[in-house]
Amino acid sequence: MDSTTGAVDRPAGGAAPRPAKKELRMTDPLRRVLMGVVAPATNITVQPEMEALRPAGVINAHARIPNRDQAVASDADTLAVRAAMVAGLMDALDTLVPCHPDHCAIGVMVENFAGGGEAGAKLLRDAEERLGCPVTDVSSSLLAALQALFGRPARIAVLTPFMPVGDAAARRLFEEAGHEVVRLVGLRAPSPAAIALLPEQRLRDALRELEGPEVEAIVQVGTNLPFAVLAQAAETLFGKPVLASNPTTYWHALRRAGVTQPLPVPGRLAEL
Repeated sequence: MDSTTGAVDRPAGGAAPRPAKKELRMTDPLRRVLMGVVAPATNITVQPEMEALRPAGVINAHARIPNRDQAVASDADTLAVRAAMVAGLMDALDTLVPCHPDHCAIGVMVENFAGGGEAGAKLLRDAEERLGCPVTDVSSSLLAALQALFGRPARIAVLTPFMPVGDAAARRLFEEAGHEVVRLVGLRAPSPAAIALLPEQRLRDALRELEGPEVEAIVQVGTNLPFAVLAQAAETLFGKPVLASNPTTYWHALRRAGVTQPLPVPGRLAEL
C-alpha cells in the first residue's frame, strides 16, 4: 500500500488487489482472532452452533465443502459420500485463503475423509499447509475435552448419526485413545442432509439409552446433528459431562488460538 495515497498494490496481470495481512488486521482494533470454519454444503448445524459461542473480537469466516445429498442406506454408501468430499475440502479451504485466517475449525470428523490414523493426520497437515495457519478438527477436540475433564481414560457412551461403518470409526477413535466405550447408539440417518432433520424426540430417547451409572460422560459425534442445546440440558439432568461435537470443536479451536475466556453457555467444558 502507498502510505501517502492509501492505494492498494495491484499484482501484475490485473488481478484483484491483495492487501497485506497486517493491514487487514489494523482495520479493526477490536479483532483478536479470525476463525475459519469449514463444513459440508449439506451441513446446516455447524454454522449456528459455533456462531452462538463466538466471543467478542472473534470473527467466524465460513466456507463450504461442495457435496451432494446422496442417499445412505449401507456402509458402501457411506464410503462413497466420504470419497466425494475429499477433494472438496481443499476447494473449501482455498476460498478462505484470501481472508488470511488465524486459525481454522474443520467441522467434520477426519475419519469421514481419510479413515483416521496417519492418513487423517496427513490430511490435517495438508490443510494447514494450504491455509498457512493451524487447523483444529472434531476428533482431536473431543479427545482434548475428555483429557481436560478427566485427565485419564474415561468410561463413555457415544451417540452418532451414522451407519455401522461410521459407528465403528467413532468407537475406534476413542478406544485407541484409551477410553472405554460402554455404550454406542447409531441413528443411521438416510443421507448427509437428513442428519440435521432427525427428530428431537429420537435424540432424547438416545440419551436415555446411553445414560447409566457406569457412564462417566456422553459424547456426540456427527457435526450436522443439532445437539448443542440438548447437551446442555442433559448435562444438568444427568450430572455428568455431555459433549456435543460443534461446541467442543469450537472450544478447542479458540483455546489453541489463544482465546481463554469462558464460553457464553452453561457446561463444565465452557469454563476450562
